[in-house]
Amino acid sequence: MSSIGRIVRKNHSAVFWCTRHYPKAKREAVYTLYALVKHLDDLSSSNLPKKEKEDILQAWRRELVNIYDKKVPETDIGRKIYKNCMRFKVPRESLNAIIEGFSLDCPEPLCRPSNENFEKYCYGIAEVPSFLILKVIAEFDEPTTQSLSKAIGRAVEITNILKNIKEDMLNGHIYIPKEYLTLAQIDDNLSSKDVLTHTNLYIARQKLAEIARSSFREAYRLLEENNNKNSKPIVYMLNLYYRYFELMDTRGWEVISPKPVLKAKDRLMLLIKALFFHGN
Repeated sequence: MSSIGRIVRKNHSAVFWCTRHYPKAKREAVYTLYALVKHLDDLSSSNLPKKEKEDILQAWRRELVNIYDKKVPETDIGRKIYKNCMRFKVPRESLNAIIEGFSLDCPEPLCRPSNENFEKYCYGIAEVPSFLILKVIAEFDEPTTQSLSKAIGRAVEITNILKNIKEDMLNGHIYIPKEYLTLAQIDDNLSSKDVLTHTNLYIARQKLAEIARSSFREAYRLLEENNNKNSKPIVYMLNLYYRYFELMDTRGWEVISPKPVLKAKDRLMLLIKALFFHGN
């Protein structure tokens, strides 16, 4: 197994097992894209000094120049991108968008973004990676790939925000848009820890959940209309996050902990459901 394969298996086993049946070239490309996103995500949540985080992001901007200008990449992931992803014509602007998306949350934590910045953040760190992975493994046309990646990326990212809200806010990240916090009458001057314990936080979470619910609905609609043999792993991933969303929705958005947990038998049932998924 490659080093990037081990990274995926350790940190996101669902991605790993969902792609095992793909040809090696496709698997390695997906693992590489995941490794890049995981690296940037770890950077944004790390305790490194602000200047060091800025330097690393800037180094990645230079690394993309190396990759696309056919110079020798300086990093292991950069070399893997050149080796594994270029055969699938991964657009330069897409990788740039991923880095710029993470730069909204690094070196300074994203805190009460405007709706506009929240859209940019979701686009860069979730929708674009989803688009690239779909581009590599699926057989959808370009418009369907774009629409599906937007729906999946949004649904998954918002579910993660809602699921990880406690640890994120304890570390200074308030991903919920400012407009939703204002709607919940949560003062702009409150610390992230005070926002976490505010009695009206559930109102803002409900508002965010509405977007996720709509995105899940759109993603399933598109998959039903465009189902093919390569969509089974995508359906499983969507089922997995939708189940997390359902668990939180059922218990109520005023409950922030513990995080929802799926047992092995639950995951198996979701996998079986995906295998027998049939589109129109």
